[in-house]
Amino acid sequence: MSSRLTVFWAVFRSAFLWAAALVFFVPLGLSVILLSLCGDSQKTRSLATWVCKLVVRLAGIRVRVEGEEHLSQVHSAVLVSNHINLFDGFVLYGHVPIPFIGVELDDHFNWPLYGWIIHRLGMIPISRTRPMQAKRSLEQARKTLDNGTSILIMPEGGRTLDGQMKPFKRGPFVLASEAGADIIPMVMIGAFAINRKGSLLIKPGRLILRIGEPLPFPSFSGLAADEIKDSVRQRMLELLQT
Repeated sequence: MSSRLTVFWAVFRSAFLWAAALVFFVPLGLSVILLSLCGDSQKTRSLATWVCKLVVRLAGIRVRVEGEEHLSQVHSAVLVSNHINLFDGFVLYGHVPIPFIGVELDDHFNWPLYGWIIHRLGMIPISRTRPMQAKRSLEQARKTLDNGTSILIMPEGGRTLDGQMKPFKRGPFVLASEAGADIIPMVMIGAFAINRKGSLLIKPGRLILRIGEPLPFPSFSGLAADEIKDSVRQRMLELLQT
């Protein structure tokens, strides 16, 4: 196949996959919002989970989850994951088998439809540029943990540009330390080959969501946030290689 034809096929395939995902996402996303207004949080989450799985599948992404057994005894914990592309939230919300509330960049709440959905699902906005607002967001996340619901945070603070894991922010680890919560590392493998920041091209493929063993709070109690951060990042790098 010539290079020009290869490029044309990649663009055509991506346009088709985006269209297929959006055709279903828009009406189903509105259904999630309407159901949330009825006050049935369990049914709303179940529908949102199903919608996320469908969007991921329509985009040509086939997800395999490894390590689900590590979540079997989880009451509430800080879940941390790497961040690769626009589908990360759909993959995680659709395939992590325990309820959680995600911490999302505040700008995402301004996106049409998607922002309305994450607001109705109770996601917590956090700012990169306003430290006081970010502190209030982490306090809200701590209260969520205290109430028995896990929190998901992507500690890189943004999508990777080269496929390598970026340095971590301290916030998630301050949160876990102050809340006395376990930390569960997770990684997505294969996502960068499917889609990456700055590109709308989608290359259908397999993605592994690998869930690591929990780090129980007593194992890092008393450590500084930077020490916890470095330890968790190392564990996640190991998960990417195994």
